[in-house]
Amino acid sequence: MSQSQPDTAFRKRPYERELSAPHLRALRKELLIVRADVERMELAQATLELRQAVTHFSWLKFLLPGFGRTRWGFGRGMNMGIGALLKQYPFVSSLASILLAKPLRATVVAGAKPLLKWGGLAFVAWEAYRVWQQMKDGRNGD
Repeated sequence: MSQSQPDTAFRKRPYERELSAPHLRALRKELLIVRADVERMELAQATLELRQAVTHFSWLKFLLPGFGRTRWGFGRGMNMGIGALLKQYPFVSSLASILLAKPLRATVVAGAKPLLKWGGLAFVAWEAYRVWQQMKDGRNGD
């Protein structure tokens, strides 16, 4: 019989001895970069699949910034979403944060109730006056 080779004969990596430590580090770095790119692409694909799966939830584009984005840019009008509007108009976000703060919100709600009540009564009185004026002008014109 022929002489058999040891088990480690096929496990040896002949190029490993030829590469120096800096070359090995560079090779490992490139492998890590490629792995990160692959994972990034997988994440982008999973995100796209998730967006396609929840397209029937059209109200999400108003709550999640970037949900209404198309591949080529932002949507327009109502498709912009709350996040894009708040970035475009920072005064609105400041006003919203002030209104949503609990102590001030309680004060605003407490002040809004009488304002709504008296404002509603004033509106009804104004409409009644307008109707009375129209009736008065209609009677004199006969």
